[in-house]
Amino acid sequence: MRVASKPWIRKSNVLAGIAYGEIGGVSESVIGYANALMLARELEDRQAEGAALIGLSATFNYGSLYHEALRCSQGAAMIFEELGDFAILAHALTNMAQAYLSLEDYTRGFDAIEKALRLSPEAHDGRSAFSLCIREFTYVHLALELGKVGPAREHSVLCHQYSLWGGNPRAKVLADIAVGLCEVKTGNPERGFKYLDSALSNSTDFSLKLDALKALASAYEEVGKPEIALERLQELLGAVRAAREKEIAAVMSVQSGDFPEKQFLPSTNDMRALELREAKLEAKVAKREVFHSRMEMLERLAIAADLKEEDSGEHGYRVGRLSALLATELGWESEACTALEMAARLHDIGKVGVPDRILFNSQKLKDAEREFIATHTIIGSEMLAKSDIPHLRIAQEIALHHHEWWNGEGYPSKLHGKRIPVDARIVALADVFDALTHGRPFAKPWPAEEAIAEVRRRRGTQFDPELTDRFLALVERLLREQPNLDDYLGKAGRNSPFLLARTKIRRLLAEKHQNESKNPSKDAELQI
Repeated sequence: MRVASKPWIRKSNVLAGIAYGEIGGVSESVIGYANALMLARELEDRQAEGAALIGLSATFNYGSLYHEALRCSQGAAMIFEELGDFAILAHALTNMAQAYLSLEDYTRGFDAIEKALRLSPEAHDGRSAFSLCIREFTYVHLALELGKVGPAREHSVLCHQYSLWGGNPRAKVLADIAVGLCEVKTGNPERGFKYLDSALSNSTDFSLKLDALKALASAYEEVGKPEIALERLQELLGAVRAAREKEIAAVMSVQSGDFPEKQFLPSTNDMRALELREAKLEAKVAKREVFHSRMEMLERLAIAADLKEEDSGEHGYRVGRLSALLATELGWESEACTALEMAARLHDIGKVGVPDRILFNSQKLKDAEREFIATHTIIGSEMLAKSDIPHLRIAQEIALHHHEWWNGEGYPSKLHGKRIPVDARIVALADVFDALTHGRPFAKPWPAEEAIAEVRRRRGTQFDPELTDRFLALVERLLREQPNLDDYLGKAGRNSPFLLARTKIRRLLAEKHQNESKNPSKDAELQI
């Protein structure tokens, strides 16, 4: 038997909105809540009107229609503030905060979620705990976007605690995302990505998958991997664009009668924030590709210069790594340490312009020290000059000044003390230590202990005294901790395509020579 009572028809539409929302039927859910909203207004039932708007705002957020979600949640918040129903007001504010988050209006979103948490009653069952888990999750996201890492971490713990109530798998995914993002932001990327990858693999519905993909894109961008961040973001955008076509059709289908058409006219710029982020990542990836191609070319030149004096060709890589480790000890940011490592690899690139007869002859080296060897710093600086890449500007400074002395007796500019750039002072220490322990064509390698003593002897004359103390403490610790210091410091060099190719060529030539030695008669035939 059909029920003609409008209150009951309204309730049935609310139930339809809830049921379809739970199984991911966003279009049907929108229609159910929209019908309930129209009936609530006909009945002048403000409580029911606000409840329908909350349902619509949640559904629109789920369907990636963020402006519609924002308008509905703002309308609901106004109603429940008037009614003084603050527990339900917290629901509306949470949906509002989530819409602001997706639209990248982080300050308003943070204000909304802070207020929602203040108004939220304590959890007393699995359902209320899940609501608080969602609010804490939203708080963590917004806090991290605003640089509030400490509060975000505190609330990620609360999110995790609420997720344990009732064994709700959706709550666990949200908690994994919150904890994972905080781990990445606080310098534990390996641990953080375990949580985030787990969240993506356990995402059971569309909305959770979007949250996990968005978090992974942010995390990969945070750790300096824009290529992977772009892949995740494009996967997210593809899913959102596909969903929006269906949801917009549903919204337009209810634009009739007394339904307020202007309130639900689908916005054309809901995607703008994500698309702008995609464009920025594409630009960053393109810039990195240009940077890597330039760095590869320059590193090959630097290796060629190193091979003139040291057979492995890894001198620049070892100096770069040792310099970065010292910078880390000094408390530099990880990005600055990485920039120093890459720049330091090129410190001797100017030696490609120094004749071999000078480098290989100790007497000529002594006699022509200023004329030829000092020139390699200027040549290297000119080779790296006028670049728009920050790493290469640092590399130019290092190439020019890594032979300056603390007491002003170095070259080429006779700078002294802290007038010598700090990155050049750091590289000077790493360069001399590595040169002493590996030797040169005119000098045998020194044992590490003797090299340490020599660097200490030059403290305050050639080297910055404070940096020398920190450097020697670092080297002594590395010698205790690393069974093979060369392997540890030169690891990046052994992955160089240029050095790998060179090693392969040398191996093939050695095998050919060995085979020729074993088969002299065959060689004679070939010569004939």
